[in-house]
Amino acid sequence: MIKSSTFTQYKRYVGWKWLILILSIAFLPLLFCCAISLGVVRIPIKQIILILLGIQTEGTNVSIIIQSRLPQNIIAILAGAGLSITGTSMQAVLRNPLSSPFTLGISSAAAFGAACVVVGGGSQIAMIDHLIINKGFPYGTIALGALISCLITTGFIILLAGKKHIKTETIILMGVALNAFFGAGIMFLQYIAEEQQLAAMVYWTFGDTQRGTWPMIYCLAIFVPFASIWFCLQGWNYNALSLGEETARSLGVSVRKVRNLTMLFASLLTSILVASLGIIGFVGLVIPHLCRLLVGSDYRYLLPLSFFMGAELLLASDMVARLILAPRLLPVSILTAVIGAPVFMLMLLKRSGSSC
Repeated sequence: MIKSSTFTQYKRYVGWKWLILILSIAFLPLLFCCAISLGVVRIPIKQIILILLGIQTEGTNVSIIIQSRLPQNIIAILAGAGLSITGTSMQAVLRNPLSSPFTLGISSAAAFGAACVVVGGGSQIAMIDHLIINKGFPYGTIALGALISCLITTGFIILLAGKKHIKTETIILMGVALNAFFGAGIMFLQYIAEEQQLAAMVYWTFGDTQRGTWPMIYCLAIFVPFASIWFCLQGWNYNALSLGEETARSLGVSVRKVRNLTMLFASLLTSILVASLGIIGFVGLVIPHLCRLLVGSDYRYLLPLSFFMGAELLLASDMVARLILAPRLLPVSILTAVIGAPVFMLMLLKRSGSSC
């Protein structure tokens, strides 16, 4: 009887996790249709279906959907999913709930790299930028500068994570220092920049899905699913790591290999996303904690749920940002910061209260 009762409780426990995951998957297409429908011009769902199926091919609404809302919403899904599952994976290997691409300084590194290209670029940079974009590549020289800066910072973080004597708390504090360093560099560049250069820097640092293009979507549609599948396949290893490094080693987990590969894939994916859209903060920090409230800390369920809930959060935020000041379009990074900053402060207060 005891065994039967325990098995029944376990089935309910697992069943609840699967129910939450299935509901999150089912909710995404519904939210996607709403996001395409709502805006300055509201388009009926029936007409959206006709346009997406290729039955209706002419009219103003066709141009609005195909050229604007469809790529913007697909970019929001890919970026939200990528940032959230990246944050979840970083928290798993560093065993720190405050880990995310934003808090580790990777996003600030991208902004600094982009600012360097804006200030240091001249007519030659403009010619190269024009040539790159005309060749069909989704990124220009500003995004390339952001990507290179991200990769350098990524290498530094991976070297830190691979050291045996470096604690995870030290890596988080190093991220705070990197944020301060790159922030100072950006302020210096803004101080010496000309008016047009300053406007370009400010525009780029506003993370927004409106700058998404179809070539960029094709690029992200390869990197985001590939990295996400790899993260999900590491669920058992992450569960073992949550018990401690010694326990994980005793269970056959190569701790250093898993940590280094996770940080490499997470940082590369973040670099590509930030170089594509600018800085969109707090998604990779907030979503993992919301998902833990629903399904617990089992990474076999936490990682896929983070993927879908991250996509839904950024998609919903982008939809609200499009409506809140209509007909003006608010950058989605402002809305995610408004949501994420209070949650981040509550997390800090909770951690400090539990440690007392």
